[in-house]
Amino acid sequence: MTRENRKYLKEKGIKIYGKPLGRPPKNDSQTASQKYRDKKEAAKRNHVEGKFGQGKRGYGLNNIMARLPETSESWVNAILFVMNLAKLLQVAEKWKGSFALLLKKLKAAIKNLLRLELFDKNLLLIPISNSCGA
Repeated sequence: MTRENRKYLKEKGIKIYGKPLGRPPKNDSQTASQKYRDKKEAAKRNHVEGKFGQGKRGYGLNNIMARLPETSESWVNAILFVMNLAKLLQVAEKWKGSFALLLKKLKAAIKNLLRLELFDKNLLLIPISNSCGA
């Protein structure tokens, strides 16, 4: 990682868990708890990197051929949305009783957003009637 990259990450407040620049010290000055913390943080990062890999392999995240940046961003957001829906369905199969309650709350939240006119009603894939029980 270059100094420029490190400076950018520092400005954005992103922690770096890689090796520091320069010559390594003669003796290892990290305590056991610091090593444990670094290992845990690396494990979190591996999980996130794995999700990006899944998006590339399974959902075509690396095959976006849009010309405009806005279109590319829309494609990425749509793919991540589908990945989240897939995960939600996995959770829904485990917790069938709680899922119905979640859907009611989601439907109510969408109705509130429609009332605030934050997005167009015609863009919804699932019609939402005003006679909702939520």
